[in-house]
Amino acid sequence: MSGSESPRAASAEQAPPRARPEIGVILVAAGRGERLGAGIPKGFVEVGGQTLLERGVRTIAALPHAGHLVVVVPDDWAGRALELVDEALPAGTLWETSVVHGGRERHESVRFGIEALPAEVGIVLVHDAARPLAGAPLFERVLAEVRRTGDSVVPALPVADTLKRVDGDGIVHETVDRSALVAVQTPQGFRREALESAHATAALHAEHGSGAAGAGSGSGAGSSGVPTDDAEVMQRAGGRVRTVAGEMRAHKLTTAADHALLEALAAQDTQDEKGGRA
Repeated sequence: MSGSESPRAASAEQAPPRARPEIGVILVAAGRGERLGAGIPKGFVEVGGQTLLERGVRTIAALPHAGHLVVVVPDDWAGRALELVDEALPAGTLWETSVVHGGRERHESVRFGIEALPAEVGIVLVHDAARPLAGAPLFERVLAEVRRTGDSVVPALPVADTLKRVDGDGIVHETVDRSALVAVQTPQGFRREALESAHATAALHAEHGSGAAGAGSGSGAGSSGVPTDDAEVMQRAGGRVRTVAGEMRAHKLTTAADHALLEALAAQDTQDEKGGRA
């Protein structure tokens, strides 16, 4: 794992000293985007004329807090990521930035991001660059709940569709009760020491071939395989995770259909901005 500061962050040595960051955000853009079929890593795909990485950086670096943003990308795209980060940082930002390369799995990429954060960071938000339209209010809502409760926090939306359980042949066996189900998004928020400890536990179990399954009493502890988000990493380590209201705009880019939807939303944003300036 290696890290680099953006040129603008490096030039901050000649500027007046900043407040030390207490908040860290890990922007995960290390996915190859194979299901999308774009031919480039997903974080470098454009929506509304901006890469997903740029959109995430602009939203995070505009938050009114002193913080440190770590962007996690494929190793061979780190140079381009540094350029995009420097271009996207707003003037006068309170945020320091760095770029590190990702791991073999998502949870390993997040661990590399945690390791790149300054020691004084006490709260960490983990966000998927693949959710480029997640707004600042969503980040603030997650952050406020972590501060209020000390628990791990994820944004979530009620499940609207009817859910069916099917077998490998596509045969429906039952309708699943959706009343206690939610669809989880990012950013997800954590106390830094709890997230570090949970990822250390996940890494230990991965080394011994158990995939971290069964490591803890949380509701995710009975699942097997690689954890799909950091809330699951926390639950496998026995941590408690609570929800706050998510937002429809924090839609994830996975397929070409998702890309079309996000392009339409971004175009509407542009139209609204033009209307507001008229």
